[in-house]
Amino acid sequence: MNDSSGFIPILILVALFVLSAGCTAAGGTDIIQPVSTPAAGQFQSGNAVDFQNETQLSEFIADFDTYAEKARQDWDVPGMAVAIVKDGRVVFVKAYGVKTAGGSDPVTTDTVFEIGSTSKAFTTALAAMEVDSGRMNWSDPLIRYVPEFKMKDPWVTNEFSITDSLAQRSGLEGYWGTDLALIGYNRNDQIHALRYAEPVSSFRSEFAYQNLMFLAAAAAVESTSGMSWEDNLQNRIFTPLNMTSASAGYAAFQSAPDHVSLHITGVLPGNTTGPVVIDPDSPFNDFTTIMGPAGGINANIQDMATWTIFQLGNGSFEGKQLISPENMAYMHTPRTPRATVSAANDSKQYYCQGWMYEEQPGYPSFVWHNGETFGNHAMVLMIPDRNTGIVILANEADASLPDALGRTFYNRYVGRENPDVSAEYLWNYQTDSAVLLAPQPARPENAAQPRALAEYTGSYMNEVYGTATVTEDNGNLTLTFGKRPVTYCLSPWDGNTFSAKCPQWSEDFNGRVTFTPGPDGTARQLTLTLFATDSVTPTFDRVS
Repeated sequence: MNDSSGFIPILILVALFVLSAGCTAAGGTDIIQPVSTPAAGQFQSGNAVDFQNETQLSEFIADFDTYAEKARQDWDVPGMAVAIVKDGRVVFVKAYGVKTAGGSDPVTTDTVFEIGSTSKAFTTALAAMEVDSGRMNWSDPLIRYVPEFKMKDPWVTNEFSITDSLAQRSGLEGYWGTDLALIGYNRNDQIHALRYAEPVSSFRSEFAYQNLMFLAAAAAVESTSGMSWEDNLQNRIFTPLNMTSASAGYAAFQSAPDHVSLHITGVLPGNTTGPVVIDPDSPFNDFTTIMGPAGGINANIQDMATWTIFQLGNGSFEGKQLISPENMAYMHTPRTPRATVSAANDSKQYYCQGWMYEEQPGYPSFVWHNGETFGNHAMVLMIPDRNTGIVILANEADASLPDALGRTFYNRYVGRENPDVSAEYLWNYQTDSAVLLAPQPARPENAAQPRALAEYTGSYMNEVYGTATVTEDNGNLTLTFGKRPVTYCLSPWDGNTFSAKCPQWSEDFNGRVTFTPGPDGTARQLTLTLFATDSVTPTFDRVS
């Protein structure tokens, strides 16, 4: 990858709000009762738009189109596509910008993007289909269908339901294990690793965003259906919905004849920040293949518009019932309280199953999810009460422009007074990006010298991340770990702490590896910062 220091953690919901805690009942039947949507005539309508009025619709779309393109240019996002749907039809679809920064090939409405964690709703839909088939129930224990699934606590293992796997209430630290795919752990490996994860809260007590649980949910669907997750997608969603551009995994994305390039926010010539193209041959790009059920789908804007129309409906498409109305509603039902968005107006969020549900008292509630891969960002937002939705796909990670446009659309459509959302988000984005230009920390002036390098060499073991091997070559230490080996080049920093570079990942990665010596002076443990998520610092114990 070109610049890890600019990454927002991969395939995540953008962390805009503080997490909130809340109690839920056991099994899959618990339901959070959100604020009721006001009855017709009770909305704070303000300048709400009537899409049945062709004049208002045309003016609204023209204004939003102008706003969207200006925002794209303000954010310096190379390309994007937008679709708006209403009452079962597409009322607006348009592409903007170019596929590759600095290029001239335009994005079209046929251009394929990676849709990131908005893929979670597809995995949830497959689970709903399995419930409709009678082969599983929402409240069934996950271990019934995925024997490899275990949590640290045996009671939690036995109680953990299909609903729990989709509702972000596992009790684990947010994003736990998301980096395992980058070091070669396949889906089964990651499900196995869950047994070693230490909980940080009580089971079902609070929201914490996860990706690995959706791998386990997909494994359950594979078990009961007798088909792979990919075949389930193709046969039960893509083909029935005529989503002809849709696929799963990085190889399929790359083979699409019309697809965007992947970009992250990095340092540009002239010491500025902006979109940097990711090497299409980077070995880390297969992350979306491995993490497919959590974030590995690709599609163009037209197919995502069809998907949004389907999600706003009763589970049928062109006369064929794909999911029962009851289970369509179940997917969008609030399950886990997430946050108070604004104490000023008591707006709140809940995680459902593969979707977020957000209240805006006095205005219609809306259902949404965003997604991010190594180089694309997506947002799907639906207003069920108005049978209206919007999809925004963009070809730059880190930049949450799609989120800003989705919320701007909602505010303008329902007549909600709000400052310029894009300007607010852009300020935050620019502030975060400025960190990329900060000088790297210098080695302490009075740094202690390390011990003899031979005292650090050897093999170290972590039950989640496996073996880390430290070797010496011509007076330099290297550390290698992972099923797909990743190597750190170590340099003395301060005593038993070494700075770590990882050229495979990024020339700009600047991590740390700290050794803990035993009584004889030989290192007995090491702790390292991970190259993709430097807030995670696993400890490895010497084994040889």
